[in-house]
Amino acid sequence: MIPRTVPAAALLFSTLAVASCDTRTEPETSGSQPAIAPALAVASNSWIRRADLPSTERWDLAAATVNAAGQSIVYAIGGRTATWGSLSKVQAYNAATNTWTHKAPLPVPLYWSNGAGVIGGKIYISGGLSGYKEYRSSLYVYNPATNTWTQKRDMPNSSFRGVTGVSNNLLYVATGCDQEDCLFYEQTALYRYNPVTDRWTRLASPPTANGLGSGGFIGGKFYVTSGGGGLDVYDPATNQWTSRARMPVPQWRAAGVTMSAKLYVIGGYQTNADGTFTLSVRTAVYDPATNTWTTQAPLPSGRADIAASRVSVNGKPRINVVGGRPPGNNLQYIP
Repeated sequence: MIPRTVPAAALLFSTLAVASCDTRTEPETSGSQPAIAPALAVASNSWIRRADLPSTERWDLAAATVNAAGQSIVYAIGGRTATWGSLSKVQAYNAATNTWTHKAPLPVPLYWSNGAGVIGGKIYISGGLSGYKEYRSSLYVYNPATNTWTQKRDMPNSSFRGVTGVSNNLLYVATGCDQEDCLFYEQTALYRYNPVTDRWTRLASPPTANGLGSGGFIGGKFYVTSGGGGLDVYDPATNQWTSRARMPVPQWRAAGVTMSAKLYVIGGYQTNADGTFTLSVRTAVYDPATNTWTTQAPLPSGRADIAASRVSVNGKPRINVVGGRPPGNNLQYIP
């Protein structure tokens, strides 16, 4: 577990801690926790706690939402334990019933992936690590209808800690590190995957090293933040990047998601004046229409190495954030 305040060098090099593997397969069962009754009235611009992730604390996981039968199901995929044991665990959260179930595990343990994207009701997850220096270039696809995983064509290079977005049924992956042992994330790339042809295409590289960042698509353009607080935007029509307003307070190892034509960057770490890092409670929001950043209601407590996904509850959009140590490792933001 990373302490709340640590020296910069120690935090960067902690990424090379030895990781063990957890490949246990858990049967599909109903959530082991009692459901938390939904509030009759929930204030806007607020965070609420939902049923915690069952069985274990988890960091550096991926999250994706698949909507089925009018309900949003959030899939918490892979991740690591507090002692850096890598996980193949997959659990599904029903935002309507506030319950968890276990699903088929990943084919391999995986943390620090490039995130997850949903195309045609299926979840795509690429890259990551399975353990100490066990870098992955693999692409796996999960089908909720059959509860099965399928491996697709590998990425051109191994990568981790990237940002994934989906536009026009194509998967875009801005990698956080495009080579092995890329500790400071100076090597980055952008790839596009076509599920129909099972082919990857390399596109224009991001102008800023985007390791430890977050992002997503808004209005057909890919918004990607960097760990240093930069924001770059990719236009698929021109295969070009442009830089936009920097984050007032850089947040890295944060959760990111787009909702209502805005980019939300949640939690993570922020840099102090003395060079140390502190867990962040910030909910930073970028509006492309005005090229400005604002802040919304803070997290109940600082959290990093978490994942976010957009859900709908009673027809209203929310942001679901999972990860970290319980209690409070499943939260929802109400805009």
